[in-house]
Amino acid sequence: MTHNNICTACAADIYINTPVNRSFTYKIPGQMNILPGMRVVVNFGGRKMTGFVSSIHNKLPEGIELKDIESLIDDEPIYDDRIIRLAEYVSDSYLSSVGEALGKALPSGESSRSRPRASRVRQIQDSTISLTGKQKDIYEKIKSSGKGAHLIFGITGSGKTEVYMKAAIDAVSKGLSVIYLVPEITLSSQIHERLYKVFGENLIVYHSHLTPNQRLSNWKKFYRGEAMIAVGTRSAVFLQCPKLGLIIVDEEHDSSYKEQSTPRYNARRVAFYRGETENATLILGSATPSIETLYAAERGKIELHRLDERYGEGKLPIIEIVKLKNSNEEITPRLKLFTNKAIKDGKQAVYLLNRRGFAPFVLCGECGNAVECPDCSIGMNYHRGKGMLCHYCGYSSDVPLKCDKCGSESILKLGSGTQKIEELVSKEFPDYRIFRLDQDSARKKDAVYDLLEMMDKREIDILLGTQMISKGFDFHGVTVAGIIMADIGLNMPDFRATEKIFSLLMQLSGRSGRGGSEGRVIIQTLNDEHLIFGYLKKQDYWGFYREELKIRKLINYPPFSRLARIVIRGKEEEIVLQSAILLADDMKKTGSVKYPQIIILGPSPAPLSKIGGNYRYHIILKSNRLSDLTAFIRTALDSFKSKAVYIEIDIDPVDML
Repeated sequence: MTHNNICTACAADIYINTPVNRSFTYKIPGQMNILPGMRVVVNFGGRKMTGFVSSIHNKLPEGIELKDIESLIDDEPIYDDRIIRLAEYVSDSYLSSVGEALGKALPSGESSRSRPRASRVRQIQDSTISLTGKQKDIYEKIKSSGKGAHLIFGITGSGKTEVYMKAAIDAVSKGLSVIYLVPEITLSSQIHERLYKVFGENLIVYHSHLTPNQRLSNWKKFYRGEAMIAVGTRSAVFLQCPKLGLIIVDEEHDSSYKEQSTPRYNARRVAFYRGETENATLILGSATPSIETLYAAERGKIELHRLDERYGEGKLPIIEIVKLKNSNEEITPRLKLFTNKAIKDGKQAVYLLNRRGFAPFVLCGECGNAVECPDCSIGMNYHRGKGMLCHYCGYSSDVPLKCDKCGSESILKLGSGTQKIEELVSKEFPDYRIFRLDQDSARKKDAVYDLLEMMDKREIDILLGTQMISKGFDFHGVTVAGIIMADIGLNMPDFRATEKIFSLLMQLSGRSGRGGSEGRVIIQTLNDEHLIFGYLKKQDYWGFYREELKIRKLINYPPFSRLARIVIRGKEEEIVLQSAILLADDMKKTGSVKYPQIIILGPSPAPLSKIGGNYRYHIILKSNRLSDLTAFIRTALDSFKSKAVYIEIDIDPVDML
């Protein structure tokens, strides 16, 4: 070091994964060669933490004693200032610190010396991609646009993937990198196979089932341009590369793209931002686009493309809505009949176990009518000793003695405690080979590859699964899809409940009849008169969308407003409740003066009112302007101090539980 504190590189500005939204300056020891874009280890508050170097200085600040950087994690930069700007966007939009955003975006591996294990890929022969006339038209329109956002609204099995792949080939041929997002790790395995036959070692995967070092190795390959296409789940949206050309968001409606811990970003919105700021093309695809996305397409913010026919020999299945006799009936004669017929013909069946029921809801055993909040048009939940409760506004009432629609006194409480369907199916079909796919079984090594091979070889007769089996799997032997009880999930205290269940059932229906044989879908319900079943039977998503849009406009929910959800949680319920009341009262006083357009609902108990020993209350805010919403919440929380409770902030929540 020379006089006047001048040195070659003696200090670094470093972001740390902490709620404090600023960088911190550390001294660079003389022997360290540090550049922006490296990760380092620093002492922060007495703890060793990972720091992200954003800039370096050749002059030490005067009058301040700096801590030394303790060690290097990287021997070369693994990111540049684009990720800093992206982290700033995430921080501003989702009310986190920049350090928290970087902590979520960047890999955590500490060594890149070990190469990742080779992915297990089944042998695939044919690598030809042929497009139908309609597919080619869409591909050419996207190609000629150069950039911008596109929505491919295509029915299940219409060949959206072929368009994605053709667009990806075009981008890579121009020296541009491609990020291909899928909602589930299980789905990435099947997509990886299809892409590997085209791109080979030019392809990487990026998801949480890789080890930290594998993730770091793949990150660096993509960052350097050694691999040009990346397939991954939501965190892959942060991958850096020399020049981004295309982002694909498959099954764009899926709630898995929303992160559930700070910062609670939506990968779809981050993809929009990256497309705009990096001049990349964005392709969204779904058979059931989210209400917000389809509304944006109708308003011209996204270019809309339609695929209305199945690709190849596939035909749309016939959908039957079958009314259950009572809540104790799980497998109806119609479902048994078509399951037996399919398997005797050498085909397969998939059964959906919709396990979204979490707290009992109340409905009529005769007509299936559910109890709703009169102020929110949202399903209410039953709580023992308290009666019916709305988890949005806090409205409560007694359990009705009879149905207000048909007058029946057959009032049922359904939800948690549903029967073990897997055991029941095994007893019903003792000679059939049954396989269950859920989050637990999918975590086992090679479980998904085993499933794909067994389904292809017809070694499985009935595939049982939770929601993940509806997410894009392409099983050509499946001709029957059964939904055990469609009512579970339909009456949840969530304004998106109807949209979610419609999408789930439509997507599950799409697993049937993909191989040229006629498919059959049996949707079992206690309430066959619910409006969504009419649209499902006709496979009319547009009709459902129009109906849902009317309701959203009436109650001023997205896409006609932006939402924020603040969850207050802690070990002592009374302290949590009083803190929630205090925060809500302060917000209402401040909001009435500075932000009168912001609507504040609550506080009320969260639908999942206790998790892991923590009591939970929430406040819901609505506004037409996101910037007002985030500025208001930042101001309110800056003045709210409490060590007894923890505050969670969720902007644009997709789950209100």
